[in-house]
Amino acid sequence: MPRVKPSRQPTRSAPRNQQRHNRRPPPRPWRRRMLVAGAVLVPTVALATSIAWYLHSGTAETHWDRARSGAVDASVAIGLSVGDVLATGRQETSVDALRAALSVDRGDPILLVDLTAARQAIEDLPWVRTARIQRRLPDTLIVALEERAPLALWQRGGRVSLIDADGIVLTETGLGRFADLPLVVGTDAPEHAPALLALVAGEPSVAAHLRAGVRVSNRRWDLELDNGVVLRLPEEGVADALARLARVEAEDALLDRDIVSIDLRLPDRLVIQTSPIASELRLLPEEST
Repeated sequence: MPRVKPSRQPTRSAPRNQQRHNRRPPPRPWRRRMLVAGAVLVPTVALATSIAWYLHSGTAETHWDRARSGAVDASVAIGLSVGDVLATGRQETSVDALRAALSVDRGDPILLVDLTAARQAIEDLPWVRTARIQRRLPDTLIVALEERAPLALWQRGGRVSLIDADGIVLTETGLGRFADLPLVVGTDAPEHAPALLALVAGEPSVAAHLRAGVRVSNRRWDLELDNGVVLRLPEEGVADALARLARVEAEDALLDRDIVSIDLRLPDRLVIQTSPIASELRLLPEEST
């Protein structure tokens, strides 16, 4: 006979209230966020702590120095080292001064040359207005200079210096070769000399005779000409005063006469002081013919 499996006794389902009590409640949102934050924060803190220890222990610096040194050695090995320095625009700047400012020796790693620091050091040299430095790999540095142009000789007290249009002192030695430049005298002369000399240059008949400009009471200029005549300029309106003098000079060759000074401070006239000899001659009666 076939075996008959005993039927399973039906179980009585638990009451609905008891089912609700046995079910695990879902995690609340704030707990879920805490769990996620913990899962992220713990490894992050551990990583940050490891990095901080690595940096403060000196290990990172040691590894960086070794890597850097190895890279530098490798660059030199393949020919990336200073072999030549080519300078353009150099006339007055000495080779020794340029070499000292550049502070680079043959064989130095060319990739380690601090171009910004070198440029600043070169521009601190008296004759240099601006400088540009470039690498031409594998082994050449190019230095392009723009030098300052001498404007005048500056005298204050017993010292004489060569200055440019910015009032920068270029040198106090070897001034003989700049003897053709005008002399400006006074403590504040470099500040005002460029404007004065530009105005004088606009009147060639005056500029051809200029020897020196002397500051008077830090307010105005007296011009000394090569024939000894002194031109007393006003504080304002210097261009107009020089133009009036130039017109008279063109008509009467005034600057070739035996005079001591010409006062240009009055806007409507020239006050001329003649030499004592010229004054005496004017008092003598004219000889009859």
